[in-house]
Amino acid sequence: MNVIFALVLILSTVVLIFVSPDSLLSAMLNGGNKALNLTVKMVVIYAVWLGVFEMLSQSGLAKKFASILKPVNNRLFGQLPEQANNYMSLNISANILGMSGATTPMGIKSIQELEKHPNTEYAIAMFFVINATSVQIIPSSVLALRTAMNSLSPSDVILPTILSTLLSTVIGVLLVKIFIKKKC
Repeated sequence: MNVIFALVLILSTVVLIFVSPDSLLSAMLNGGNKALNLTVKMVVIYAVWLGVFEMLSQSGLAKKFASILKPVNNRLFGQLPEQANNYMSLNISANILGMSGATTPMGIKSIQELEKHPNTEYAIAMFFVINATSVQIIPSSVLALRTAMNSLSPSDVILPTILSTLLSTVIGVLLVKIFIKKKC
């Protein structure tokens, strides 16, 4: 696929050099400028959400939230070490808020905590599926992208996002329960 993409890029660049050389440079600069602006906007959004999660963690609210989610987590994953439960709860709540990129550090930490304990293959598989399908109530990243691209109605995606992510998560959880046996 990379070879095809590279060939298309080279071919289109060569054609533009001969057909319209002045538009080639302006298109490259314009595309780079749009990419940079979008990147800055996304970094700001992620920084805000990561700051919120850091405040939750330092204030102790993250532990309270994890204790509220503990029965749900135990039902889904089985018995979890406390630290893994905390990281998983933060990860799942960040996914619910649509901050999929911001969840990565918490997901990695929770897997590292789970790997320290025996018989956690089921919990790791279930967590991976839930993290990959991630029910999103507020698709923040998509809303930010649509707003940055001046969409007339950026929030039109909320209901379809909730329905599709809920369905994919339910199917994923059922498949894990069918195909992977929980070790007690």
